Amino acid sequence: MEQIVNFELASRIHESLPDCSRLDGAYLVARIDRDAKPVIAAPEGSVMMDGMTVIFLKSGSADIEVNLDRFKATGPCACVLHPGSRVLVEPHSGAEKDISVLFMSIEFLQGINLNMTAFNLPAIIAEKPSPVARLSEQDFETMERYLQLLRSNAEAPGTRQLALSIGGNLVAAIIYELARQQYCRMAVEEEHGRRSVSTRVGYVHDFVKLVRAHYATERSVAFYAEKLCISPKYLSLIVKQATGRSAARWIDEFVLMEAKNLLRYSGKNIQQVAYALNFSNQSSFGKYFKHLTGMSPTEYQKS
Repeated sequence: MEQIVNFELASRIHESLPDCSRLDGAYLVARIDRDAKPVIAAPEGSVMMDGMTVIFLKSGSADIEVNLDRFKATGPCACVLHPGSRVLVEPHSGAEKDISVLFMSIEFLQGINLNMTAFNLPAIIAEKPSPVARLSEQDFETMERYLQLLRSNAEAPGTRQLALSIGGNLVAAIIYELARQQYCRMAVEEEHGRRSVSTRVGYVHDFVKLVRAHYATERSVAFYAEKLCISPKYLSLIVKQATGRSAARWIDEFVLMEAKNLLRYSGKNIQQVAYALNFSNQSSFGKYFKHLTGMSPTEYQKS
């Protein structure tokens, strides 16, 4: 039977470690040395992540299997494991093991607002992304400082709501920084001519640009396929192959990010947000939002 790693289980896995900090129900940060138990443990085979995990490998190496795709991680690097991923981590025997783990619950992640326009998505998703992000020693030190701030935040006095807000901003900074590093790496590789842009990649680039321009009014894959003069089926296929996410999922991501920003910061009521995002009525927007987040727009505004 497949083991599901949620916040409670992740806490139990790491609770015996001398260097572990956590904000209950939200996130935990743990450091693992060569004598500690595995990063992710299961009696047999892979585990499914019911949360998001980032493994920071300072030194040594490991094989990582994510949804049946295998990757090699060599420090310094960060391995990003998204919710719903089926994961198997195998540190290489005899290797120096200097690993930090950041685990975040889905509920905590839902409260983080990311500005999708800050990402150069056409460049980042030009090829199917690896969960392993290579980092320079200097960039790894930056990540370690963020992790130390998350530790301090979890242990500092004050209200839990304030700690959640601070933690959410720190995690957002980590995500932005990882995206920046990935983009910079790809720009250098492209400069040296090690990557080629195929027709399929061109379609994916154009798709993301179109979504960025039209997501507030158009949520149909067929609309974007028509703009690109290809079939919706073909568009869905190449976007899935290139990014690991469906075209519909990318559209939903843009809409959801804008919906969260409008609900929390614009001062608009739910009906006004629904109309701003071209929903026919408040009810249809509410069903859409709850399907993607697990909470109603009203619950999100109050969270």
